[in-house]
Order: sequence, then C-alpha cells, then structure tokens
Amino acid sequence: MRRKFEYKTLMIKPSGFWGTKYDPAEIDMQLNKFGSEGWELVAAESRNYGNGSTYGFLYTFKREI
Repeated sequence: MRRKFEYKTLMIKPSGFWGTKYDPAEIDMQLNKFGSEGWELVAAESRNYGNGSTYGFLYTFKREI
C-alpha cells in the first residue's frame, strides 16, 4: 500500500520598520507547534528580492495521512 502525505507551507516575514528583524524564539515556537501536530519539516527556503534582500522564509512540512 502506498503511503500518502499532506503538505503545509508556512511563510515567515520580517518585522520592524525596515523589515529586517526576525525573532528566532517566535520562529522556534511556530516550528515546534507544527512538530507537535505531527508535521515534519522537509524544506526551508529564503525568498529574495532581485537585489538579494530577503523578504521572508518558506518552511514546507509534510505528514502522513
């Protein structure tokens, strides 16, 4: 029998006036929340403007259904 998965993507954007602040504790809290719900992190990717500035991070999770 084939295993089946569902996927979820979380976008975390910076805060602050210039949009450059990330709170590692907040990121950990969100990642741990998904982990406690059975989600496994399978990919993390930064999202960048054309000039190399980062405007967020995408975290992709999966779990078996």
